[in-house]
Amino acid sequence: MNDDVLAGRPDVLVAAVGRLRSAEAEVLRARRELSALIVAERKAGVPVAELARRTGQTPVDIRNLLGATGL
Repeated sequence: MNDDVLAGRPDVLVAAVGRLRSAEAEVLRARRELSALIVAERKAGVPVAELARRTGQTPVDIRNLLGATGL
């Protein structure tokens, strides 16, 4: 949107902020879910390298996540 469309329309800005907040909340939920799944898979014996490959993360990322959860 250009400035002319936004001028005098605070509702457009408020709606955009609302959509952003909703998207941020969804990203946090998805990250928590992924973290829980990674922890469960690791507890089930899946190697760190395999978890990294399947999630598109590095082994260091996986180890950091596991370390933060006490594994």
